[in-house]
Amino acid sequence: MISVIPFFDPNSLGEYQDKIVELYMADAALNQTIPDSIRQPTEWLLRLVNCYYSNKIEGNPTHPKELLKTQESGQAGNQNVTKSVLELLVHLEAQIKSKALSEKIDSVTSQDYIKSIHQSFYNGLPDDMLTVKNKIGDIAFDENGDPIKIVPGEYRNRDVQVGQHIPPDFKEVPSYMKWVAEMFAPKKIHGTTRVIAAAGLHHRLTWIHPFLDGNGRAIRLITDGYMRNAGFGGYGLWSITRGFGRDTSSYYKALARADMARQGASDGRGILSDKGLLDFTKYFIDTALDQVKFFTDLLEPRKLGIRIDYYFEMRAKGGLPDADGKKLPILKIAARDIYRLLLEKGAMSRSAICEHLDKGEQTLRPIIKQMDKEGLISAKPKQDIEIKLSTTAVEFLFPQIW
Repeated sequence: MISVIPFFDPNSLGEYQDKIVELYMADAALNQTIPDSIRQPTEWLLRLVNCYYSNKIEGNPTHPKELLKTQESGQAGNQNVTKSVLELLVHLEAQIKSKALSEKIDSVTSQDYIKSIHQSFYNGLPDDMLTVKNKIGDIAFDENGDPIKIVPGEYRNRDVQVGQHIPPDFKEVPSYMKWVAEMFAPKKIHGTTRVIAAAGLHHRLTWIHPFLDGNGRAIRLITDGYMRNAGFGGYGLWSITRGFGRDTSSYYKALARADMARQGASDGRGILSDKGLLDFTKYFIDTALDQVKFFTDLLEPRKLGIRIDYYFEMRAKGGLPDADGKKLPILKIAARDIYRLLLEKGAMSRSAICEHLDKGEQTLRPIIKQMDKEGLISAKPKQDIEIKLSTTAVEFLFPQIW
């Protein structure tokens, strides 16, 4: 019998019920504010943000600049890329798979879904990245002196200790994961309670520690999938993972409090502290609300428009460097008008752009070609032109995103 509560009754949260309502309202407002023209590029950017922060939490601080350089240079499939960059590339693919699989509401707590997310992190990685590492980063060996191997998508087959935390016996993991699938099934949970359940799911999975390695990144993606099914239409324009990664110390402390054993008769009936889970749930809600507010401010159309104007005006004067500090080439001010038009109207043909801006095709052709080369737009032959987020512009247009 499993003597752990999955999550709290909303009435236990007091004023935090109002914060959950505020969270839904803020998400709805953000979702309505973002024009369709920039939604896809913004979701692409957020995948990079998630990738950076989730791996940073696990000790890989590789900056997205390195990842973007690898992708733009066409070396993403090159075996010569560093292991740290390879981890980020795999994480990007895992996010895409997670989003696709989480579209079915009844799947996001199933064992097949959870195992497939874990498996997606390790498929295609070299053998030397499929071994468990000890505290100091060296390969861990079993009692026979053999390296302990990670089997993608398979629950752990031995007991482990994670810092001060000792997860349940490995023989109990299948029972716990069956319990997770049943107790957290979104179809059985309604309204704002799903946010409370998302917090409980995040902690309970980290406490169970179902896999030998890769639990943190997999669980954060599972949490993303759950939040997408919790009624947040704007999830993908914001993410709780960034909040976890911005203050890793607070994240680990909140998880550790929820790991505590029950502190006396007044601290619940299960083996874990009810107060610890309540504290983590409040931390989870506060973090989510902070991130919605951050991205709402960041993506506010008027402020974004001012940053766009300033960026292109500085480019026209040759006054901006690239990510490496090298001077960017001059880009004519008409590029600003093209970018703002695409932001307002969405993808457009070359002839439509010329008509709206009252400019000849010969005048705009070299500017469009340069913008396409720099990744500011996508201008493929015989296709409408659409906005992209260039590596040269991301940090300027979206300050403090990393």
